[in-house]
Parts: sequence; structure tokens; C-alpha cells
Amino acid sequence: MKTEKNTLASTGLPILALAVLTGLDIMIFNGIAERDRLESHNDSERTMNILLSRLRDHDDFGSAIESDESLSAKVIGIAAYASDGARIYSWGEAPFAFSRPIPNEAAKGDSVRLYIDNPKNDSVALVFQAFGGGPPPKEPAEETTRPGPSDFFFTTLRKADFFYLEIREPKYWMRRRLEDLLFPVIELALGALVLSVRGLIMRNAEYRRRIEEQRNLVVLGTAASTLAHEIKNPLLSIRLQARILEKTCPKSARREIDIINDEVERLSALSHRVGDYLRDPAGNPRSIDPREIAFAVGMRLCGRDILAVAEEGLPRVNMDPERLRSVLENLVRNALESGGAEDGVVIQVGADDDGTRIDVLDRGQGISAEAAARIFDPFFTTKSRGTGIGLAVCRRFVLAAGGSLVLEARQDGGCRARLVLPAAAAAS
Repeated sequence: MKTEKNTLASTGLPILALAVLTGLDIMIFNGIAERDRLESHNDSERTMNILLSRLRDHDDFGSAIESDESLSAKVIGIAAYASDGARIYSWGEAPFAFSRPIPNEAAKGDSVRLYIDNPKNDSVALVFQAFGGGPPPKEPAEETTRPGPSDFFFTTLRKADFFYLEIREPKYWMRRRLEDLLFPVIELALGALVLSVRGLIMRNAEYRRRIEEQRNLVVLGTAASTLAHEIKNPLLSIRLQARILEKTCPKSARREIDIINDEVERLSALSHRVGDYLRDPAGNPRSIDPREIAFAVGMRLCGRDILAVAEEGLPRVNMDPERLRSVLENLVRNALESGGAEDGVVIQVGADDDGTRIDVLDRGQGISAEAAARIFDPFFTTKSRGTGIGLAVCRRFVLAAGGSLVLEARQDGGCRARLVLPAAAAAS
């Protein structure tokens, strides 16, 4: 249940954080976009006001625009339309006809505005209600040869229902495109940031868990060391008393005494292995020939040379000889207890890409996939009378020497324990 909660928290919290950051990102970008949009609208209104004010000095919008270089560069087109969409007046680029964009229920004189973005031209169009009303036109004097500004207003613009003004806004559209480009980039960056922070949190949690495990192991190791030490004295007393009983008891009781001796030996071996597991795994490493240790182990446990294959010219390894002896003895004992024939237990020594390879082979029951996953866990065993500490000690010693230890099933039955040790540095 605790693991499920941790998994849910480690997955749900980053998703929630990313959703919150995305929401803030959207709010910020929408605010920036709205600010840019309002600036472009304000620019359109300001341009239209300038044009209206210039009508006092010019005949029409076109002449007012052409008289000012900044307006000529800014204005794309301006037009006036009747209520049916027919164009009454135009200058520059403007739609020939325009369907009524202003709501019909909008009264004359209301400040009704419509802004149309045109990314194709990098422009913004302003459509707004015509002025309407106003005094009737004056009778022109006989000497007048052309209509003045007031004539243009009363004869042309007064007939318009709405106006259309399109101006260039390159800066506005550049910011818009930049914002559209930056938004997914920032989203990816936020996602990467959330994942990175999640990774840091998970690693910190893992470090805290390991520190707690190490703390517990220290306490357990101290207790185990104390227990192993305290067991030795009672075992010695039991062994001495068993020898006295062997001399005084009848032969019919020898079976029970042998059982006592066997159990004493088993507890003594367990105490010794626990001590091995807790002591310094590296020991006193030095350059040694693994074939010599393998030969000695075979003669001691099997009474024969079990070194079946040993290549010549193999590199020496850098390891404490007593640690290597302990590892090989443990592996050979497991091979002898695997249920196969004793003559099927052999040791092969050869060269490996990473140094020297030592294989302990047997033709016993082999090892299952389930057992292989836990075979090096302390106190895990598949034997009815096993201690489950031997292979853990072996792996601890091998890793301290910079090597590796793997147990795997053989194709035709049995097991192979492969020990790979790095080569010792050549003497200068």
C-alpha cells in the first residue's frame, strides 16, 4: 500500500505541477497576446483619427495619405461602404464589396468597432460604423472649381454605412509569431524541468532509503557479530562435553552423539560465515595465481585434482588468497551438494576479456529462474539445511576485488558458477 501511494505521488504530483505551470504559462502568454492586440487596435484608431483630422486640409483620404510618407508606408487601403456592402469610396487595397460587419441593431453614433487580423499581409483591418447625421451640405459658390473637404464629407462619406481601414503591423505580427513559437518550446522546457525535479526527488528518496537500510544493516551487523561471538563459547563447551560422552556412553548412543556433533559443526560454520560476511571483504589483496588456489581447494574437498582445464600463460589476479579460497570452497561445496555425481564437479580456468575466468561446474539439479533472482540475498537458501549466507559472502568478496560472480543453469543439466576477476597489474 505504501509503495502504491509513493508511486501515485511520484506520478500525480509532477502531472499536477505541469498542469499548474502550463496554466500559468497560458495565462501569461494570453496576457502578452492581449496586450499586443490592444496596442495594434490602438494604432489603428490613432491612424484613423489622423486621417480624419487631415481631411480639413485635403480633398479626400487618398490625398491625405499620399501627402505623408509615414501614412503611405503604413496604410494599405481605406474604403467606405454603403449598407448593402457596395463600395462608395476606396484608396489602395480594399475589398470591392463588404458584407455588413456591424450589427443592424447598433444605432448610429454608437462606438462599434471590429478588428480583423490579416497575417497574410502582416496587417490589421479596422471596420467601424460611419458617422451619420451632420448638417446638410452648403451650396457651393459659383467660383468653386473643385469640391473641398467638406464637400467630400457630405457628398461621399455621409452616404457610407461603415468604413474599412487596413494598416501594416509588422512588429505586431512578428511578436505574435515569436509567441506562437516560444509557447511549445517553453512547454517542453517546463516538462523537462518537472521531470528533472521529479528525478531529483526520486533519487533523494532512494538515497534516503539506502541510508536507512545502511543504518539498519549496521545495527543488524553489530547484533550478528555479537551473537556469533557469544555462540562460540557455548559451542566449544558442547563439543568438549560430546567428546566426554563418546568415551563414557555405550556404543548404542553414538548415533545421538553424532547428531550433536553435526549440529555443533553446522552452528560453528554458520557463525564463521556470518563473521566472514561482516568483516572487511577486500582483506589483504595481492597478486596470486588462481590455479594454485583451485588445485588446493579440489584436493581438500574432493581428495583429487578437479582443475579440468587451465590455460597456460594466464594473468595473475589481485585478490586476498584467503578470500579467493573461501569463495571457491563455498562454490565447490554447493556443487557437491547439488545432487549430481561427485566426478561431475570440475573447475575450469581461462582467459576473459575482463581478466581471468574461473568456472565451477556440476551436473546436479541446476538452478531455477526464481532462485537465480535471489540466490545472492543473505539468508536465502533452497536447501533444507542451508544457511543462505555462503553465496552472499562469495559475492561480497568478489565485488570487493573488482570482479563478478554469476550462477546460471547449464544446457544439459547442472549449474555453472562463473567468477571473473580482473588481472593484476604487472610488476614494474
